[in-house]
Amino acid sequence: MLGSLAVLAPLASATPETGLKTASADSLHFQSAQSAFDAGDFDRALAMAKLAAADGNADAQYLAGYILMRGQTGLVDLPEAATLFRAAAKAKNSDAMMALGEMSVRNLAGLSASDGLHWFSMAAQANRPDAMRAIGEMYIKGQGLAPDANKGREWLKRAADYGDGIAARIIGDSYFETDANEALRWYEKSAANGEIESAYLAAIMYEENFDIKPDTTRMAALMQQAAEGGYPAAQADYGLLVYQGRGVEQSTEAAADWFEKAARNGDKEGQFLYAFTLAKGEGVTQSFEDAYYWLLKSGESGVSAYDKDRKVLRERLEQNVAPAVLAKARARLD
Repeated sequence: MLGSLAVLAPLASATPETGLKTASADSLHFQSAQSAFDAGDFDRALAMAKLAAADGNADAQYLAGYILMRGQTGLVDLPEAATLFRAAAKAKNSDAMMALGEMSVRNLAGLSASDGLHWFSMAAQANRPDAMRAIGEMYIKGQGLAPDANKGREWLKRAADYGDGIAARIIGDSYFETDANEALRWYEKSAANGEIESAYLAAIMYEENFDIKPDTTRMAALMQQAAEGGYPAAQADYGLLVYQGRGVEQSTEAAADWFEKAARNGDKEGQFLYAFTLAKGEGVTQSFEDAYYWLLKSGESGVSAYDKDRKVLRERLEQNVAPAVLAKARARLD
């Protein structure tokens, strides 16, 4: 939420005597507050932001409210944060409007969920797609107003039209059980706006949904997007596509690299697949100790096929590898 503060241009005011421009006091105080905030000195950031806020600097009012809301000085003061946010919102600061909306739906500082519609609507008028998405979710969930799925989707579509990938994904979710093709359309729109989870969901639909015409090339491209975006499950699945050469050039080395990424990011399937390649020495230097370590770390996946293969691999390692090597792997796990 603070991302916009870092790029604000310095404020200036005309000096009557010379016509030259010099930084105003509130601008200098806000710049000091922003620098302190970026450096992690939240006590100084709050003190300087309050000085600028007292002079009517809306960005400083928002920053001070944010620090108090988050308790970054060790003190949470929601009522004062809300007061600062209201002052900033009155000066058309849309970040403050969003903060008040979020506090409303969480029933904080005397605000109620019904207040959220007011604040999010103000931010939406400032063309904030995240505000449009928030209103859509309020209607869908019935937060502070009567549930209305149609109105919810209308607001979500407005946000998606502004490039909000999360809103497009939520629309896709709403169609998932009733209209697979419509869900896929929205997931792909979301993926086009950078949402890696949507890219993964769309890839899976191309592979597994009976209502969707299979498209291996498109599936692999979406899976690659999600994998390169850091989505652990996609890293494991894309590694498997690379290992098999399905929709992408086959490479055991690249597959092992993807399995390792997935494993280190905590994906159980990726941990098993990495253990498998380590045990066989496919695309990576063979290491029975590492293979056993990642196999143990993978635990039970809940997928019968993988758990069966996992059991087989464990039995082979325990029957053929020196006990001292296996003991080292267990010690690493502990």
